Amino acid sequence: MKNKIARSLLAGVLIGFGCIVYVLVENHVLGSFLFSLGLLTVILQGAMLYTGRVGYANTWPLVKDLVPVILLNFVGIWLTCFLFSRYSGLNLDTSALMAAKMNETWYQALVKSIGCGAMMFIAVDNFKKHNHAITVVLPIMCFILCGFEHCIADYGYMAMDGRLFVWQLPVWIVGNAIGSQIIYWLSRLS
Repeated sequence: MKNKIARSLLAGVLIGFGCIVYVLVENHVLGSFLFSLGLLTVILQGAMLYTGRVGYANTWPLVKDLVPVILLNFVGIWLTCFLFSRYSGLNLDTSALMAAKMNETWYQALVKSIGCGAMMFIAVDNFKKHNHAITVVLPIMCFILCGFEHCIADYGYMAMDGRLFVWQLPVWIVGNAIGSQIIYWLSRLS
């Protein structure tokens, strides 16, 4: 149990570093490339990230096991992003990014989070099958450059903006699960 707690917190911290570098880099292509280091490190470290696991949650016990994972991912990323935004001296202004997210309708938030869930599943599943970093980097760059919503990363941007909750968060969580599950089932049917 202690191992799962640490691995879930670690995943949030690692994705938090991806968020930090993305916000700092002005070039979005380069920022999305560097952000992918977060998921690649999550995979290599064996950390437990909700969006990397939800596509494989096909039974009720597996779904229930994700509840503490996502909560601890939120704690890890929020603390990382909040601390760095307030005490590092880095310019981590996410006000414009958050304003854009706050202007989305519920169905835009859902569709964008479904797209992210699909890309996350593709990244993790392809790495499991092929063990190449590029299979992680490209789907992550895709979801970032498309503006898709990643519930954990978005929580990091919220922390940098001083927020604890936005109404879109549950939509992003569900959408990430739907996108991951769609790709899981379609890939198993093909």
